Amino acid sequence: MFHREQVEINAGPEAVWAVLADVQGWRKWTASIELIRRREQGKPFGLGSEAWVKQPRLPGAVWRVTSFEPESSFVWESRAPGVHTIAAHHLHAGPQGTKVTLELRQGGPLAPFTGLLLGRLTRRYLAMEAAGLKTFCEGVAAT
Repeated sequence: MFHREQVEINAGPEAVWAVLADVQGWRKWTASIELIRRREQGKPFGLGSEAWVKQPRLPGAVWRVTSFEPESSFVWESRAPGVHTIAAHHLHAGPQGTKVTLELRQGGPLAPFTGLLLGRLTRRYLAMEAAGLKTFCEGVAAT
């Protein structure tokens, strides 16, 4: 299963990155998150960081950052029995601000079943996250 959402945000990459990398603050801009709790309080978010994430209608999961390029991208991964989920977050400077790409991949023996069961919900959550990030960042940039 693979899903992608892209959005153009009328704010600079530094401003968008500050919002995106503050994972504990995601509830401020998307209803697709009930709770994110970082495991290493007080440390900068980066490679190896872990967070417990709870989304509506889904069980909580631990996500670990496996790739990190400051002000540009991060990838984090979560594992559940039979399913390995990878979520990527990429920023690119553009003429009007920042292009953000959100991607989610699932693999493992139960991934096809999970995709059938939760594919629509996953697409909806990615769309909510892209739209919420845009609205929040453009509102912050305007003030």
